[in-house]
Amino acid sequence: MKKAKKIKKPVLMPRKDLMIISNAYHKNGLDGLLTELKISLNKLEKYPDQVNKTNTWYYNFTKMHNFVLDLKQGNKIKKLPCTIFRKDGNKKLPFYAFSTLPLFSCPGMGTCGKFCYSLKAWRYPASYSRQLMNFILLDICPELITQAFHKIKLNSDLRLYVDGDFKTSSDLNFWTQLLEQRLDINSYGYSKSWQLFLDYKKPFAPNYTLNLSSGSIYEHLKNDMEKLSCTRGEFIAVKSNVKQKKNNTNWLEYSREVRRSAKDQGINKVFVCPGLCGSCTKSGHACGSDRFKDVIIAIGIH
Repeated sequence: MKKAKKIKKPVLMPRKDLMIISNAYHKNGLDGLLTELKISLNKLEKYPDQVNKTNTWYYNFTKMHNFVLDLKQGNKIKKLPCTIFRKDGNKKLPFYAFSTLPLFSCPGMGTCGKFCYSLKAWRYPASYSRQLMNFILLDICPELITQAFHKIKLNSDLRLYVDGDFKTSSDLNFWTQLLEQRLDINSYGYSKSWQLFLDYKKPFAPNYTLNLSSGSIYEHLKNDMEKLSCTRGEFIAVKSNVKQKKNNTNWLEYSREVRRSAKDQGINKVFVCPGLCGSCTKSGHACGSDRFKDVIIAIGIH
């Protein structure tokens, strides 16, 4: 007998709908966002398994709607819909992590917009909600981020902008001042907002390491960016005909392919990112290490 085909569950919040919600806040602020969240909640109410369970779209959007409504009405925020910093929530990132909305926070976005891996997180209600919440907090209530930041454990690693990027010079200044208050925190990240960095006239936080992410519209500024005190080097994405397996059983084949692809672009030597942060060296992650100063780190995109 033939096995019955599994019936795929409907995608309740497709990417295009989440793009509409994100754009509603981006263009029309809290009012626009409240309208779109209500539309989504009305749609999701038709699915009992959404309403009666936690960690669903309905559950997360209900909390988000109440949070936005409190902001609009000027009420005190007693509880946030999500944690601001995520710790050990992503098996590929075993550090503290901060994210915001991709695309909408990326003034340096170029070709990377075509393969933005951050949009994959939109499959998960809590991940999207955290991005959206942090996007709003940076605009309206950065003091709540400050409070959460000072609760991070001593001597921790922090990746700034797993998703999203520095949107404005105010954002860059905000994080610089915060990091200077906690020199025990080792922070690193990837950015394409290169013009913001070059326009910044104050010293960068000594505990922040910047990786120059490929795909920026500011590629012509790369030489200037490499001279900045915070810059470690480039982190590039290259096309790969070999897809990296989740358990890395094809590591040799995959890493050879990444090196070959980089060489085709005229880059003779790269350090291949294994995909699992913190596993690339015995003494921590290469992207945040001074030992890898000026070393090009590459990852394959399939």
